[in-house]
Amino acid sequence: MASLQKRPEIIELSRGLQGVPHCEDYERMISGMMYNPTIPKLVEARHKCRGLTRDLNDFDTKTISYDQLADKRLELLRKLLGRVGDGTFVETPFMPDYGCNIIIGKNCFINWNVTILDTSLVVIGDRVQIGTGVSIFSAGHDTSVLSRQKCVEFGHPVFIEDDCWIGGNAIILPGVRIGKGCTIGAGSIVTKDIPPYSVAVGSPCKVIKSIPSVEEEEQDPNNPYRDLVRDI
Repeated sequence: MASLQKRPEIIELSRGLQGVPHCEDYERMISGMMYNPTIPKLVEARHKCRGLTRDLNDFDTKTISYDQLADKRLELLRKLLGRVGDGTFVETPFMPDYGCNIIIGKNCFINWNVTILDTSLVVIGDRVQIGTGVSIFSAGHDTSVLSRQKCVEFGHPVFIEDDCWIGGNAIILPGVRIGKGCTIGAGSIVTKDIPPYSVAVGSPCKVIKSIPSVEEEEQDPNNPYRDLVRDI
């Protein structure tokens, strides 16, 4: 369902992103209000995204060595997306809508064939891993047929907090927040918020168990991962 008023906190967050097409309809769009996606400024933003996406997806990896690839991909991502942290790597093909509405933290890994419809903001934290074929939808339509005839739609922001793992072919719907440290099972459809440190699966996605926090794991002398040293 569409919002009836703007969300100042979402608009303020967008002001720090590169390439954002700020205008009245853009602010309505990212706030979850009904807006018209066919106004020239928004069409131009999507058109720009298509070109930058092609630069990323069509980059010939044979032209550089394997140890240069991560830096080159990050360079291309930073032209395409609103903000990207150091150490993040995205396999291609990768398919955003606006690109500028996507924030990705540091040391994330996104596998092949991930689609992000960033009508509103999509905010991904640090050290998040996203499997192949995942779709993240911030875009929505009303069930009213007249609304589609009038060509209006809306979008609600999506938040994926630090240290999450999103399994392959999962679908995340508009307005969802996935809490820190969650695991979302492959093929799940996430329709509602998932609390931190949860394992959740299914359609609709439901929590099946809670897991220890990082702090709790580090204090457990029997945890096999506690004393491992990352060698990369």
